Amino acid sequence: MSESGGIMGRLREETAEQHQRAESNPFEQAMVRGVLPRDSYVQMLEQRYLIHRCLEQHVRELRESHPFVGQVVLDTLFQEQNLAEDLAHFHVDPGTVTPLRATQALIEDIQATAAQTPLALLGFYYVFEGSKNGARFVAKRVGTSLELTSGAGMRYLDPHGDQQRPLWMDFKARMDGCGFQATDQDAMVEAAKRTFERIIDLDHELYEQTQATA
Repeated sequence: MSESGGIMGRLREETAEQHQRAESNPFEQAMVRGVLPRDSYVQMLEQRYLIHRCLEQHVRELRESHPFVGQVVLDTLFQEQNLAEDLAHFHVDPGTVTPLRATQALIEDIQATAAQTPLALLGFYYVFEGSKNGARFVAKRVGTSLELTSGAGMRYLDPHGDQQRPLWMDFKARMDGCGFQATDQDAMVEAAKRTFERIIDLDHELYEQTQATA
């Protein structure tokens, strides 16, 4: 049990190992160094679009019936539209995108969670929204290396701009303020761990394709 109190302390501490591995994998490091090829970056956006489309569909439905989810997941956190706009910048029709193996596995995880332990969907949101803190830095590297200007093609990496920190602190406060039961917290932690593992798998899959076409 976290000594920090609240679900956010548990999520941070109990997913620390998965978080570290996710940040240090070769695909993520290529983005950080600004050496990821344009096609690989676009592939990443394509797969994230499919993931967020599924997650946000289920969360929208849950917000209508569960006050905690409506309290935590505000419209400002939805990323499907940002990803669609990024893909449009690269002349990609989102309707033509097909899931890679790891993407499909994560989508199935989201669907199963929505059906069995819906509050655990907030564990998925913890991973994706938390990633925006470091993604602001990554966006600068990607923007320079791919010659992207005025945020075009990077709305997913840096959706909140200067409001990133205040929005993240607000997300944390709202999560902790819900007073989730221990069983719901357990389910959120497990969902967050699975999300990190699936993203690690997806990054490896994307990186293998990058290496194959280098």
